[in-house]
Amino acid sequence: MARAGLSRIDIKRARDSLLAQGQHPSIDAIRIALGNTGSKTTIHRYLKELEEEEGAALNRAGSTSDAILDLVGRLAARLHEEAQAVVDQQAAAATAQRQLVRAEVDKLATDVVALRAELEQAQSTLASVRAAHADTQTALQQRAIEAERSAQQVQDLGTRLAEHESFRRSLEDKLQHAHQSLEHFRNASREQRDQDARRHEQQVQQLQAEARQANQTLIIKQGEITQLNKDSARLVAELAASGKRIRELETQEEQARVNLNQARVDQARTEAERDALRSAAQQQADELATERAERERLAGELAKGNARLEAQQVLLTEYRARLGLADAAN
Repeated sequence: MARAGLSRIDIKRARDSLLAQGQHPSIDAIRIALGNTGSKTTIHRYLKELEEEEGAALNRAGSTSDAILDLVGRLAARLHEEAQAVVDQQAAAATAQRQLVRAEVDKLATDVVALRAELEQAQSTLASVRAAHADTQTALQQRAIEAERSAQQVQDLGTRLAEHESFRRSLEDKLQHAHQSLEHFRNASREQRDQDARRHEQQVQQLQAEARQANQTLIIKQGEITQLNKDSARLVAELAASGKRIRELETQEEQARVNLNQARVDQARTEAERDALRSAAQQQADELATERAERERLAGELAKGNARLEAQQVLLTEYRARLGLADAAN
């Protein structure tokens, strides 16, 4: 495309400049002279107009013959062809050169990118090394401080070790005295334990005697309870018989009412017998209640005796266990 403002004057100046340099003013040469701008069609049109104007001027002058014009035309065409070939050759060389330059530029750009990446990596590595160096310096300083602290601690530990050695000797002396005191205590404890064992053995024998006596009492009470149960059963049977008798008397009383005159004597006798039976039944009921209360009392005493016996057996078991542990300790 032609650049903005390209005119025939620009084309004429470029052509005149080429002619002054001894170069053929071809379309490509003029375009190169114009900075590779402008279309070839525009350049060709302006050149044609310039040639027509110059040809008209020559015709108006009338100083040039047709033969000269023909010679000049052929010469101009030949020069134009030669110049065009040279220009084409130079343009191809320039194009190849531009391609080489562009490839070189692309390669250089790639190399620059790689060099920049390497530079960034080197800078990062350098920063890491510097940081590691700073950390190493700090660690060395810390180690030096720790070494001084450790030396002081070793010195303090030596002092403390001497103090502990003195304290250990004092503890050994105290331990020896403690062993002597412990042996004396063991002897006294053994004697006291023997006395306690004898006393507990006597208590055990006494408890066993009491247990045998309690068992005998329990057997007697159980016999009494059995007899009371039998008496209760007998009284219950008698009470049932008395009730039956009372019912029979009441029946007889009812019958006696039918014949009042004859029943008076029988009624008196019957009432007396009934009163006697009722008194006997009441007495039997009282005896039954008394026997029941006695049986409950005996059952309570039996439970208390069993509980006491169990407690005595527990005490005996604990004492025997204590005697066994004391013998094992000896």
